[in-house]
Amino acid sequence: LKKRKKGCTCVCQHKNKMSSPPNDDSDLEDLLSSATTSPTTTTTNVNIDLDHLTRDGDLPKRRHYQTHNPSVSPLLFCYASCCSFVYASPCTCVCLVIGATIVVILALINVTLNPTTAIGVVQHDYTNVQSSFQLSMGNIDHWCIKGDDDSCTCDDPLEPIHRGELKMWRRAHKHNMMQLEPYVEGRKTIDVAFVGESMVELMDGSWMGETPPPLMGLEKLFGEHFDISRGGDMDGVALGIAGDTSPNVLWRLQHGEMPMDFNPKIWWIVTGMNDLARTQCSEEVTVIGILRTVEEILERKPNAQIVLNSLFPMVDIRGGVNPTKKDMEDAFRERPRGRWWRRDGNNGKEGNKAHYARDPKEIAEMQRQHDQDENGHHRHLSSSGEEEEEEKASRKREIINPILKDSHKFRHRNPFTMFTGKASVPMWPAVIAINAELEKFCQKHDRVHFFDATSLFVLGGNTAHETETLNSDLISNKGRMNMAGFKVWEDSMKEKLKYMLAKFPKEELKVVVEEDVDDDAEEEE
Repeated sequence: LKKRKKGCTCVCQHKNKMSSPPNDDSDLEDLLSSATTSPTTTTTNVNIDLDHLTRDGDLPKRRHYQTHNPSVSPLLFCYASCCSFVYASPCTCVCLVIGATIVVILALINVTLNPTTAIGVVQHDYTNVQSSFQLSMGNIDHWCIKGDDDSCTCDDPLEPIHRGELKMWRRAHKHNMMQLEPYVEGRKTIDVAFVGESMVELMDGSWMGETPPPLMGLEKLFGEHFDISRGGDMDGVALGIAGDTSPNVLWRLQHGEMPMDFNPKIWWIVTGMNDLARTQCSEEVTVIGILRTVEEILERKPNAQIVLNSLFPMVDIRGGVNPTKKDMEDAFRERPRGRWWRRDGNNGKEGNKAHYARDPKEIAEMQRQHDQDENGHHRHLSSSGEEEEEEKASRKREIINPILKDSHKFRHRNPFTMFTGKASVPMWPAVIAINAELEKFCQKHDRVHFFDATSLFVLGGNTAHETETLNSDLISNKGRMNMAGFKVWEDSMKEKLKYMLAKFPKEELKVVVEEDVDDDAEEEE
């Protein structure tokens, strides 16, 4: 134990000696002295005068470096931003470059392979035509509204053409001739005869020779305006067939609907809509067809007055060569103002099903009949694939109060659908051009008058910068009027006819009848 204690004491003393700093600087002095006395090193004393830095008057001039304008140019900023974006997201930049390249290629294809076609242009002047023999098809540049000769089903407007292959058309033509019997036999006098297409047939509440329940209101409305026995101010007859073009109207006038003993004071012509929107004839072909009908009446009824009704405003093409019941339903259904609307769909709410714009009780009854088939059983649209497709097509959205764009350029393919879909033909510029040509024709002929119905169905357009829109409360996008539209139209026609009949001398009708009788007697002799 004594040895262990003695050893520990020695260790502790050794540690204390190691941890304590040296008391003298002899080692440092030896190193310094050896460094100064080394023969390989030389020392130089450099005296640096730094006192001038502390004197105010002798400060060195500051060097002025050239700096840029603090307002960075837009091009430089865009370049820097693009560089930083490329550095940060290289993959995104590659995708953007590829997309921009595709857009440029499509734009070049659109310019080179998808040329524009002029819409709303009548190249030749037909206002000085005095006879049907002056009308010719030799100078026409194109037959179809799309600028070619193959994309339409347009007939020769100078040749009368019938649609006798359709049973419904034959029935409607026979119905028109039966309406003329009281006037031909002399039992009734006639003031005005309306001749034309579907709008004329609908005036009297008929559709392809029949009177369906939804059109009974129109028949009553026509009687209030143009039947003296039912409270009207004048007597009139409606000679129209749905889907007829100008050559069809011409054929009907030559085959029974304009007999020799039928002499109304005024002939009101409403035609051209199907030529333009259904068979898609060009503006010039449509004008020639209308004027051919006018010249036929002028030649056979030399003392009659003629009123040319303007083409109604529209924005969509009428599908199909022959009309269907959907064409009739297109006009007689309610269109809520200022919103999208689906036909036969509740669209998330109750009470938006398609119906005709009439009395609510009649609407409910007609809707019930519509939902039943011919045997009285309820129709299940999901049971048939064809009916289901028909239902989907009928639910196509329709724009309310569409803008009437006066665009005179048209491309056959829609570039926004990658050229896979055909672009819609703008109808409104064509309607404007045709109406302008008809109005100029009427101004140069004393016995032909023009009735412009555009203002009745178009909203706005009072100033040069105000947008024109179609009034969907009165007329559909395809130019078919509903009940309210017919009332507005017939009210305006009645005022026009009252003014003309007041100026029309009553003796002229007697002269025409006497001349016809004398001609018949001479032929018999």
